[in-house]
Amino acid sequence: MLSDTAYASERSYQLSGDISYAQDGAGYYASLTPEGAWPDVDYQSTLSNAWPPSWHLYRLLLVARQYHRNHDPQYLAALHRGLTYWTSHDFRCPNWWQNQINTPFAYSSLLLMLGTEATAQERAFLDDVLRPRIAQKNPTGQNKIWQHDIEARVALLHNDAAQLNQALANMATVIEVTTGEGIQPDYSFQQHGAMLQFGNYGLHFVNSLLFWLAVTEGTGYTFTPEKQRILFDYCANGLRWTVFRGRMDMTTRGRQLRAGADTKRGQVLYDDLRLVRALNPAQACRYFLDGFGGPADAACQLQGNQSFWRSGYLVQLARNRYFMSVKTHGPFVRKIESINGENQLGAYLNDGVSLVQRTGREYHDIEAYWNWALLPGTTCDTTMAPGDAQVLKSNNEAAFVGQVSDGAAGLSTMAYDRLGLQARKSYFLVGNTLVALGAGIESQDAKNVVTTVNQTYYKAPLLNAEATPSSLRWLWHDSIGYFFLTPGSQPKTLVQARKSNWPAVDVASPAVLAAGTEVRKTCTILLPQSKTSDYAYAVQTGLGQQQTRDAARHFPAQVLANTRAVQAIAFNDRVLAAFYQPGQLRVSATTSIEAGSPCLLIYKRATSRPEVWVADPTRTLQNIRLSINGTSRTITLPQGDLLGSSVKTPL
Repeated sequence: MLSDTAYASERSYQLSGDISYAQDGAGYYASLTPEGAWPDVDYQSTLSNAWPPSWHLYRLLLVARQYHRNHDPQYLAALHRGLTYWTSHDFRCPNWWQNQINTPFAYSSLLLMLGTEATAQERAFLDDVLRPRIAQKNPTGQNKIWQHDIEARVALLHNDAAQLNQALANMATVIEVTTGEGIQPDYSFQQHGAMLQFGNYGLHFVNSLLFWLAVTEGTGYTFTPEKQRILFDYCANGLRWTVFRGRMDMTTRGRQLRAGADTKRGQVLYDDLRLVRALNPAQACRYFLDGFGGPADAACQLQGNQSFWRSGYLVQLARNRYFMSVKTHGPFVRKIESINGENQLGAYLNDGVSLVQRTGREYHDIEAYWNWALLPGTTCDTTMAPGDAQVLKSNNEAAFVGQVSDGAAGLSTMAYDRLGLQARKSYFLVGNTLVALGAGIESQDAKNVVTTVNQTYYKAPLLNAEATPSSLRWLWHDSIGYFFLTPGSQPKTLVQARKSNWPAVDVASPAVLAAGTEVRKTCTILLPQSKTSDYAYAVQTGLGQQQTRDAARHFPAQVLANTRAVQAIAFNDRVLAAFYQPGQLRVSATTSIEAGSPCLLIYKRATSRPEVWVADPTRTLQNIRLSINGTSRTITLPQGDLLGSSVKTPL
């Protein structure tokens, strides 16, 4: 704790963006007043997030580290002044988390760093005032980890081996694969119910546990090999699939959408995985993170399709080349929350948002400039403000939401029914290509309904070519090609200079991050739905202008069906299909597929023995009857904790 390693104990609070340091320990020592306060801290603040009074304790942590290095008695006197100021006021926040977790966490850490130099009065404040607040009512997931983490620190302060052992044992009970809050069977992480929290609670979870794993290594207190394996599997099979070129996907970061949050979380996860790799040197590539590493990582592979069916998140990733993701919500997966002044405009952030990246910079800090009614991949009525309280409270009420994956390609499908707007939406991810189909789009006010293909930073030029008898209509922008698969498609493009407005997204954020970022140009590609109830487009990464022109003449994806009943494409050797109801799909003159129940499937033809992957988005079926070219087979579906996952069957 006295070191400056990446695993120092306030790491979690820093990554959330609730605190940032403008000075080092020496600087904060110099600016501390004789009363033991800092003039720039608003000690009366009633903010629920990024609560300014908490900065006081975290600055003292830096001063304590500096004192450990210089042993200057004036630094020790400053630490006691700072602690006295806190204990004499006992600052409280409207957000329970600050009072029951953050303050006891930081305060007990300070006393551990002071050791025998902590005064009796400072210890008494912890024992008599803070300690009774630590226990939560029915804690779960990372909140439970935090409670036992604080209990372990208090046990160390009291030199209580039995209590330390109990606190760590309680912590270990949370390291499990569960359908409750925590690590899910698909290695996503959920908190606050069935809500994806990879980059918020899910990253804090790893930080907290790796801290104690490092502290207890080689002692009788360490976590068992089985618990360590679960934690390491979560890192390898879950968290690392959220980062591309050093930046964590916005749709996985929870509600804390703040400046620099993507790169900060990427760096924190990289630091975490360095420790994991040190503990597992023979499996170093298993913990490789895209955007980091050196020559030793050249042979590490990270490519494929990762399905987080429990949390409505699908990823297509090829190391250093492309990253595509789709985020959905429905009856089994809650959309990300908007609380404590955080994520104030994110009503549609889980409504089929599909992010396409090649450089990793496409969406970096774009939250401050976005039109939040036009999020990539969504179909929305633009008259409904994404920050309106009633819009934020509403949900997708349709029951058919899920995904299927064969590990190399995947399909995410969402029947959509929200705020009077209905649609059937499917997203097909194959290689460097996203194909998006929409059908059955209905709304009482269709003239204001649009489907947004993308909204990213503008980088000249933007090329727009009409369709010809031998080619699709296409757009090209920033090394990405956009192809419109429906004849007569009329995409619109908007290039706009937009002002930074972080407080609209996050109430505690400054309006502008830095000089020169006041205004940025964005490029929005959208399809009006006023005269049509469907759409079909594709996005392909890593293309030059000529490559895009050529691809428009010989595009590899063929739309087989795009109706309320079935949406399907053929792409090279695969057929990917969403059957919203039992039905038949004609693939070619010689190939047809019939599904006896609603399902999602991937049919792979170019193998010695054809294979099919099937999933049930309704999570209600025990088996599905499929008939391919007249040959029927009944496929038994995963049950229990694996409901909704993909199952592979040879044909």
